[in-house]
Formats: sequence, C-alpha cells, structure tokens
Amino acid sequence: MKDNSGKIILALLAGASAGVIAGLMMAPDTGEATRSSVKKWASKMSKDLEKNLQTGLDEIKNMSSSAMDKFGGSGNAGGAGTAAGSTGNKTTGSGTTTGGGNA
Repeated sequence: MKDNSGKIILALLAGASAGVIAGLMMAPDTGEATRSSVKKWASKMSKDLEKNLQTGLDEIKNMSSSAMDKFGGSGNAGGAGTAAGSTGNKTTGSGTTTGGGNA
C-alpha cells in the first residue's frame, strides 16, 4: 500500500491557500481596513491570552501552596518523619519505621 500522506498534505495546503486568496479578493474592505481589523483582533486575542495565562498561573500557584500546606511543606520528602521526632523513631524513605521509641 502506498503512502499518500505527502500528496494529502500538499492538497490541504493548496486548498487553504486558495481559500485565503479567495477570501482576500472578496473582502468588503480595503486592504488597509482589513489589516487594521486583523491587527485589532490580534491585539485583543493577545490580551485575552495573557489574562487567561496569568489566571491559570495564579491558580496553579494557589493549588501548589495549598497542597504544600496540606501535605506538610517542611521540605521533607512526602512529609515523612515529621511526627517521629517525639518518639525517637526514624521514618526511612520506604515508609518503614526504625528506632527504639514506643509507637
């Protein structure tokens, strides 16, 4: 079976190019007005994208800080070993407890 993906991509690009050219030729505005309109649209989209990205970044930061608070953000891996200090036990990285304290 032949691989026709190159021909399909070429046909899609040719069709898209023809559509863009036809759209520009039949545009109701002059070139200057169309460029101005596209510039305003792109500027608005840029501002909206920046606002959405900033909102998302703030949300990620809030989620991260709340997770750190919830799971003990003391710098220990997984919060392990925080409760073991009073009993003399030591929690290892695998979750097992060693030491002579009474647990």
